[in-house]
Formats: sequence, C-alpha cells, structure tokens
Amino acid sequence: MTGLLILTLAGLAAITWWHLLKGKEKARRAASITCREYGLTLMDDTVVLDSVQLKHNGHARNYSLKYRFDFAKDGILRTGGSVLITPGHHPTVIINTSDGQLIQEIH
Repeated sequence: MTGLLILTLAGLAAITWWHLLKGKEKARRAASITCREYGLTLMDDTVVLDSVQLKHNGHARNYSLKYRFDFAKDGILRTGGSVLITPGHHPTVIINTSDGQLIQEIH
C-alpha cells in the first residue's frame, strides 16, 4: 500500500514537472516572438517561472503559469516582461516599456 502511494506521488510530480517544462518552452517562444516583432532583445533567451495561479471559472478549476523575463531596448536593460500560460488559451505577453504597456496574444 505504501509503495502504491509513493508511486502515485512520483507520477503526480512527474506530470507537474512535464507541464512546467512545456509551459516554460511556450512562454520562451512567445516572449521571443514578441521581442523580435517590436525590436527588443530577449535577455539570455530565457524566462523564469514567477507564479502559479489557481482560478475558479464557474464549476471548473484551472491554473495559469506566469513567467517573467528581462529585455533590452536600444541597448538598455529593462525589466517588466511577463507571459501568461493558461491551458486551452494562447500565451499572452505583457511588456512594460517607457512608451506604455504592450499586451499581445501569440497564436
């Protein structure tokens, strides 16, 4: 019985790890596309998990992964970029620049 519990917990951990890796790759791709489109440089070509948000939508429960990233504009390092990954939705990139906030959904 204890072995079954350990196996179940290990399986859940593996599934969670896989979802986080998949989400990180989607977020990195979305941040890269948006930065390239607006003439920004994605620093280190990477994103970092910032938070996991649990949401209640009527009777359904869902989660959202929020990744953050740094970028450079005209050679000056900026922070304030984030990507929201929600299962069943396109990634949403939010970048705070001196010109204002840029919000883009990546298809």
